[in-house]
Amino acid sequence: AREVAEYTANKPLEVTLENTLRDINKALERLNKGTYGICKYCDHPIDEKRLLARPTSSACVSCKKTLTDEV
Repeated sequence: AREVAEYTANKPLEVTLENTLRDINKALERLNKGTYGICKYCDHPIDEKRLLARPTSSACVSCKKTLTDEV
């Protein structure tokens, strides 16, 4: 029972870490391709403040707001 409880408690952390690693790898790919800092939706530069706050961002604030408002 303790193993199940530990697994249940650790699973959300595991998912978060996997997602973070995925985002970092995608950001590194964009860096290698020369597209880092460019919004993947509108092709405009992502604001430097956004990249400082979230270096793995692939969308500008405007496009991200549009995407989250649609959901």
